[in-house]
Amino acid sequence: MPQKKERRTRRIEVITGLIVIVLAFSYITSLLLDFKFVSLEGSQQDDLAYLSEQMQSQMISSCSWLVTSLMTLITIPFYIAVFRRRMKLLSYINGLLMLGASAGFMLMATTGLDLYHDTVRILGQGFEQANEKFKLTLFDQFEQEQFYRHIGSSCVGLLAVGLSLSRIRIARFPLTSVVLLLLSGPPLIFFNWVDPDHLARTVAMAGIIIGMAILCVRLINKGLSE
Repeated sequence: MPQKKERRTRRIEVITGLIVIVLAFSYITSLLLDFKFVSLEGSQQDDLAYLSEQMQSQMISSCSWLVTSLMTLITIPFYIAVFRRRMKLLSYINGLLMLGASAGFMLMATTGLDLYHDTVRILGQGFEQANEKFKLTLFDQFEQEQFYRHIGSSCVGLLAVGLSLSRIRIARFPLTSVVLLLLSGPPLIFFNWVDPDHLARTVAMAGIIIGMAILCVRLINKGLSE
């Protein structure tokens, strides 16, 4: 009976590792397809014209983040099933952070899709004929999209710190993964709110993804249970 339970635990670890690898690729894809629109010196008319020219990219980016959000949501029960025996409270805290990341990216994606549909509508009217209030609504939607992006990314940063603390209870937790997660989490949160376009934010996200990938390899190859 104990051997059967051990085999079941190992299967769950392998499945979890594979799911998290797919999740990591989903994050990479979303980052590569990410659409950021920042108004600098152009007029409102120029900004709207640029947004209309990039409608397809903006829509693809929103769909990509929606998939990433759903993948994050799917990962939560598998993660808790693997870690709850050893970490108990911390596993549920990390699960809540994953839920926060999923919710942030989902709201970001749905707001982005609303922005896409409203842009299509304003294009049908023509920018010159469109109501100014309606034009401002587009910018409000984009600001909301960016806010939800910050929420989701901050939860990812906090999750990285939470995962790194797993080393305290699980000796087999990869040390390289711990270092990458611990060093990448706080900078991601900081630059996420201070300067989202800073190179350090991109490096921090890359560090978290690599740290998660190393953890997945350990889950698949050896598992974390004694």
